[in-house]
Amino acid sequence: MAAQIGTMRVTDQIDALTTLRTHPMKYLVAPRLAAGVIALPLLVVVADILGVAGGFTVATVKLGFAPDNYIAATMNALKTEDVMVGLVKATVFGFLITLMGCYYGYTSRGGAEGVGSATTAAVVSASILVLAFDYLLTDLFFAQ
Repeated sequence: MAAQIGTMRVTDQIDALTTLRTHPMKYLVAPRLAAGVIALPLLVVVADILGVAGGFTVATVKLGFAPDNYIAATMNALKTEDVMVGLVKATVFGFLITLMGCYYGYTSRGGAEGVGSATTAAVVSASILVLAFDYLLTDLFFAQ
């Protein structure tokens, strides 16, 4: 996102949108934020299902566990609260990752080199924010 929006910025495409009375934030940023907030929780659901399926396969095929026992143990260990917290975190992370990509792309300057720097800054910032918010949200939801 940072590279795409940054390239639009340095090639004056965003200025052209403004000239056409199209608000760049509404046209470029809002759809990406919505997509990030919707897509990342869906990806987390898919990853969770695949993780449990992989665990089931290894446990039953390689380790000889009874399928019924694995399913029962998984259902006993699985809490609705954990799933909901995971989805809330994924939504927040999707927002933060998308926001950083859009922000650094939108504010990039200086041609191709500036776009590259903006993209790197977006990845680093998003990574740090995800780690920080993961800690904060975990503390918020699971503090004793």
